[in-house]
Amino acid sequence: MTEWFLGLAFLLGIFKILNMSSLAVAPDIYIKDRSSAFVKSILAACPIFLEPYIPTLIWGKSGHIQTIVYGKMGRVQYPDLKGDRHEHIMSDGATSTFDVYHPLSEHQAGGDYSLLVCPGIANCSESPYIRTLVHMAQRGGYRVAVLNHLGALRDVELTSPRIFDYGSTQEFHHMVEDMRKIYPNSSFLAVGFSMGANIITKYLGEHPDHQKHFICGMSLCQGYDVIQVRPQLMSFFLPRLYVYAMTENIKKMLQRHRNILFSASAQEKYGSFNMEKIFSSTSLEALDEAYSCKRLGFKSLDDYYQSCSSGNYLNNVTIPMFILNALDDPLVPPCLHTIPREFAESRDNCLYVVTRHGGHLGYFEGGYFTPSPITWIDRAVLEFANAVVTMEEKQQ
Repeated sequence: MTEWFLGLAFLLGIFKILNMSSLAVAPDIYIKDRSSAFVKSILAACPIFLEPYIPTLIWGKSGHIQTIVYGKMGRVQYPDLKGDRHEHIMSDGATSTFDVYHPLSEHQAGGDYSLLVCPGIANCSESPYIRTLVHMAQRGGYRVAVLNHLGALRDVELTSPRIFDYGSTQEFHHMVEDMRKIYPNSSFLAVGFSMGANIITKYLGEHPDHQKHFICGMSLCQGYDVIQVRPQLMSFFLPRLYVYAMTENIKKMLQRHRNILFSASAQEKYGSFNMEKIFSSTSLEALDEAYSCKRLGFKSLDDYYQSCSSGNYLNNVTIPMFILNALDDPLVPPCLHTIPREFAESRDNCLYVVTRHGGHLGYFEGGYFTPSPITWIDRAVLEFANAVVTMEEKQQ
């Protein structure tokens, strides 16, 4: 009897941990006016926003497992892509790179369209989830340019003593300008994942001229305000583990490029770094205080995080936007959803989509245990892109 009871308790515990009792439902959509021409056109062309998102059956309703699987694997299967690498030497000597992948078929609308992708923290064109989206977009007739965050490519040496930071839009700006020169007849669509979504949104809102080169923007799983999210991430055990993992990843990057990042010339330029404090950091806050703030000249973490946060620039964006978050994202708590929700409800050309499941950049779907190689987030990006392109073509 005792063994039966313990077995039942164990199964019930697993059932609760996997959140299997949660229903798979259609996303919540926050908009200003459901009867507007933009919203009606988008929803008619994007059934994905009106249908239930059904995660992988056994574990997909757990935001933590979705996030962990994404963090460890990126995607279940991903293609080996061949692109053209472009370099831009910046004013401080840093070499910014991006990779261009050409369409594998003609776009259904017949025009020339390019997705300009900004990956998440410490990621690049080699990241599995980026490759999956790129290949799907290529087959849909899109050219895709992917920014490689400074320091993220393992086989590319830094040429200046700095890596990426959360709010720097310089590298993305140079990719945009280079793409304009190389493909002057192409229409651009901006796509950002997590930190990359923060960067593209901040870039679009920094100056109105930036938006005239894009027909839309897509912000996927970003946090909007670093200052607001700090206490949330450090108050609970599991979020702290994610922060620790991200911190270790960035420390490995710093170690890999240590010779140039902490060279004599770097110390002369930025001042002396406390190496012990940097490499013993167990949180992004500690690492940013010891490294990022000092390198960038900020007096406090709040000043640094304030300057990085796209929420301060979002209201300046006027082009069509698709903004996405998941309720079970352990890195972006629901308290931050107020920022994009208020923005979407004040604009005629924005959809803020909130799914019940998906975790942080996971969005795996299909199967009982092994998910489909293509995720819900990949399909959502392409459906929204095609809808906006169709609208653009009709207006010409």
